[in-house]
Amino acid sequence: MTDNHEKIIDKIDKLLALSRSDNENEARAAMLKAQELIAKHNIDRAELGQEEEKNVITMTSTPFRDDWVQLVAGVIANNFRCRSLVIVMRRGAFRVRFFGFYEDAVISINIFQYAVKVVRKRFATLRAIYESADRVFGKAEKDAYVMGFCSGLEKNFEEQKQSNNQFALALVVPKEVDEFVNAIPCVEEVREERVQLNRAQVLLFQNGHADGRAFQNAGDKERLRGMGV
Repeated sequence: MTDNHEKIIDKIDKLLALSRSDNENEARAAMLKAQELIAKHNIDRAELGQEEEKNVITMTSTPFRDDWVQLVAGVIANNFRCRSLVIVMRRGAFRVRFFGFYEDAVISINIFQYAVKVVRKRFATLRAIYESADRVFGKAEKDAYVMGFCSGLEKNFEEQKQSNNQFALALVVPKEVDEFVNAIPCVEEVREERVQLNRAQVLLFQNGHADGRAFQNAGDKERLRGMGV
């Protein structure tokens, strides 16, 4: 083992320890950076001083009423070694539940929550634009934008995987997670429906696609702030 390799292992161990911080932003940033280094340097997790949690756990989101968040959750979960399911509640509300190993579930739910905030902020801007033109920014418009956002986000992840084979292998959903979710009775995962878009909705789709393509870089700056990386 080279000195440089030992330094990387030491840095990852420190990041994993920091990921258990009570400060949510600090913990999230540390976990993301640790996963990045593990993938980038092809680190065998058995080398790490931190004991890796091998049990499949679940992390559950806050309640939602907007159907579109389910699509966002699915794209993020599948690209961060997790599976996501929707838990229906009373009065039309639901929660998104992420299944995965501890660190993967933490990363997925945090990136998901950040993505939802990004999309909602964009909705506020688009709604103002529509209102200024005396038009309604409703469910169909939201769905068109989100379909584009998820398409762009998926393209973003695929390009990252194609540029780094080790990174791609590191993000494959573990078979233990698939087996755990597949064993849950009466489970039906969300499937994206194909819908016909009008001209205005196509423009919203294109805007969403561009924002999804740009999301990862913007997200990196936000979640790694204060980490000195």
